[in-house]
Amino acid sequence: MHTFKCNKLILSSISLLGGLVSTSLWADNVSAKEEWKFTLKNAYINRNFENEALKDTGSWSQAASLFYNSRMLETPLSIAEKPLTIGVDASVQYAVRLSSDKHVADTVLPFDKATQSQASDYLKHGVTLKLGYDRTLLSVGELWLDLPVTAVDSSRQLLTSYWGANLKSQLTDQLYAEIGRVEKVSPRNEEDFRKFSFTSNGKTEYSDDLNYIDLRYQFSPDLKGEYYYGNMEDLYNKHYLGLEHNLKGKNYTLSSKFKYFNAQEDGNNFNIDAQNIGLLETLKVKNHTFGLGYQQIIGESAYPLPDGFLPETYFINWNATGFFKKDEKSYHFIYGYNFKDYIPGFNAAIKYVYGDSFETTDGKKNHESESNIILNYNFQQPYLKGLALQYIRIDYDVKHGNDFGEDRLFVNYTHKF
Repeated sequence: MHTFKCNKLILSSISLLGGLVSTSLWADNVSAKEEWKFTLKNAYINRNFENEALKDTGSWSQAASLFYNSRMLETPLSIAEKPLTIGVDASVQYAVRLSSDKHVADTVLPFDKATQSQASDYLKHGVTLKLGYDRTLLSVGELWLDLPVTAVDSSRQLLTSYWGANLKSQLTDQLYAEIGRVEKVSPRNEEDFRKFSFTSNGKTEYSDDLNYIDLRYQFSPDLKGEYYYGNMEDLYNKHYLGLEHNLKGKNYTLSSKFKYFNAQEDGNNFNIDAQNIGLLETLKVKNHTFGLGYQQIIGESAYPLPDGFLPETYFINWNATGFFKKDEKSYHFIYGYNFKDYIPGFNAAIKYVYGDSFETTDGKKNHESESNIILNYNFQQPYLKGLALQYIRIDYDVKHGNDFGEDRLFVNYTHKF
């Protein structure tokens, strides 16, 4: 079942806590009741480069979207006295540009390279057929996939979605399995679904399908794990292994996360050999959250990402910049505070990431850093229920490259009925 909350922007924008997706329960995948969700999103995003030769990017836009999730209806067919069920989900997303055309690609709105113009508006839509049996669900059509390679990116305006089929099953109370074949993607700044592609050194190749399997196991109440394998045909293969342990004390919670990624070429189109190892420790004490993280890229290449601004939000250090360059080591610190005792609904966080040990294309030693300030407020008044504000400030500095400062302001409204 597709869900979207304002504070999920934190995860998609800068991976605030770099969290491991928890073991899914059957209730997460099947609607117990019919639900309509209407959302409004006003997004102001502006990036200013210190290099005056570069055009600043960004836009101001307003979106209105409607998501429908049906409950599963019993059919006359049954197996072992358990009925087969059926349902249909659908989505319509629309956004209109409120700002003037900057004639530059901003990763938010569709951009026409031929005319060098931003789209004045854009529309995304999809439908999903669901077939269920016991604790197994088959979905065909538009897919919402928060997995390695395929994230539902809500960090700009309209949401990323995918087209294909997947089968989900809660095999036991501890083991959840998902297999899928994803044929196309509709990135956050495009209207239509298209094939996956990958570009390196000016060369672009396309893939007909992404085939994947995702397994999640709850070893104990405090320890869970996830394994993912994805084959993007003719481009590359990806393995992912994640472990998360939670230690709960009387006044604190300590979360420990280990993440390992391995990417290798599939075919002879590219030379891809990269691994990503990440560790994250997060300590929550009352209203305070402290986080320390480390990420290292190992291998003969940078870590590959598909074209279309598809973020890898599973990374420990996924920010406005990805910190996934060849040989790069990056370190991050997070501090967050929930002001619920003083201003209910308000929370804030700061994050700082430093990356080094990588080189420019011409062999110069390089280093980079990014700092973020994230402010969130969810209105508590009954007559303003569903209204939320978020502000993100991003400052990026690099020794050899282009520094920038970026502001993101979102006004979100959600109503379910």
